[in-house]
Amino acid sequence: MGKNIRGAGDVVAAITKFAGIEPCEACKKRQEKWNRIFPNRIRKNIREMTEEEIAGWKAFQEVRTLRLSVEQRTYVCGIYAGVFNVPYYEPCATCDPLPYLRMIEKMDSLIKTYDPE
Repeated sequence: MGKNIRGAGDVVAAITKFAGIEPCEACKKRQEKWNRIFPNRIRKNIREMTEEEIAGWKAFQEVRTLRLSVEQRTYVCGIYAGVFNVPYYEPCATCDPLPYLRMIEKMDSLIKTYDPE
């Protein structure tokens, strides 16, 4: 299922694997080198999502619209806080929807690491 992305080497390896390209020994060494040079500091505090969370987010993706309901906003804030290990924060939706959009974009990017399709 999910994979701990340590850096740029793991990103390239995941993409090439998805494309059907098997790594050789030189590729594996390059992967480790790129991980050291370009570490993924952003994912440092991100925990693995549970099967239920993955299914829940995918269900949310299917029904979400531009205008989120109160329940959807609460859901987005709750799952984001839990997975990214940050304090729960529910911004004002009428003042500025951008924080919700950013949370959703980050969750969408994260969910792709579990299921590249």
